[in-house]
Amino acid sequence: MRSFVCSTLLSLLVVSTLNAQTRTIAERLGHPRDAKLLILHADDIGVAHSENAATFDALEKGAVNSGSIMMPTPWVTEVAEYAKAHPTADLGLHLTLNSEWNTYRWGGLAPRDKVTSLYDPDGTFPRQTDTVAKRAKQDEVERELRAQIDRAYAIGIKPTHVDSHMYALYGTPELFRTYTRVARSYKLPFLAVFDSPTAAIRSELTPSDIVPNEVIMRLEKGSPEEWRKYYLVAIRTLKPGLTVILVHLGYDDAELRAVTTGWDSWGADWRQRDYDVLTSAEFKQALKDNNVVLVTWRDVQKAMYPTP
Repeated sequence: MRSFVCSTLLSLLVVSTLNAQTRTIAERLGHPRDAKLLILHADDIGVAHSENAATFDALEKGAVNSGSIMMPTPWVTEVAEYAKAHPTADLGLHLTLNSEWNTYRWGGLAPRDKVTSLYDPDGTFPRQTDTVAKRAKQDEVERELRAQIDRAYAIGIKPTHVDSHMYALYGTPELFRTYTRVARSYKLPFLAVFDSPTAAIRSELTPSDIVPNEVIMRLEKGSPEEWRKYYLVAIRTLKPGLTVILVHLGYDDAELRAVTTGWDSWGADWRQRDYDVLTSAEFKQALKDNNVVLVTWRDVQKAMYPTP
């Protein structure tokens, strides 16, 4: 009899474990298995006042429901004030190891003499993410990432997640391993992108991690009409599971044109077009027409790290 009971309990335990492992992301977030879940996410908060203002406006209008902050950038204190005034806002950290603009530069937050492999000779982060992948020492990467997260908490930002500026931390399995280790230590969900050649980083994930099934981002320039069609098609063809649409919001004004000077892509006009489409009534209606369920990184955080 004892053997029978033990065998039955073991079978129930195995079935329960298998059921937990085979639940979809939608089910883990409390939605039907075939639900189309979407995070509308604004990157690069803190880069400029224009970027902040457009993103805050989009958050207030419900045009985006999440965003991530670049802690080393000059306008981050404005973001901290917004975060304290809007404690339920879904704001994460856009962990930053490069500084891409031609005339608008920044470095990191860890003591520079402790992270020398992260810097160019001019005292700023390198422009290219390839440089980070080739040159950065992992202990120094970890020190800088922790400095950025700690600085966020120190100025009143309570991040709901982390991701990586210009995908720098997805460039090699070693960088991704450092990134996920740091994120888990703070109990923060993390964005993962698996485009080639970084497919090997999938092996770094654990069964408890929740990462999006798909990440969508506009990568080509085009007319406002092409912009509109791109996002409407993305919503119409959304698959079941968790998708993140990454946008970069800003106003096409003198400040943002100066920040992004010399860049053909990702400039002020690019960010204005993202803003225009996401805040349009047509885009909002498309979400309704296609039965899209908006979720946030805060929802993911609660599912990954439930409060006892």
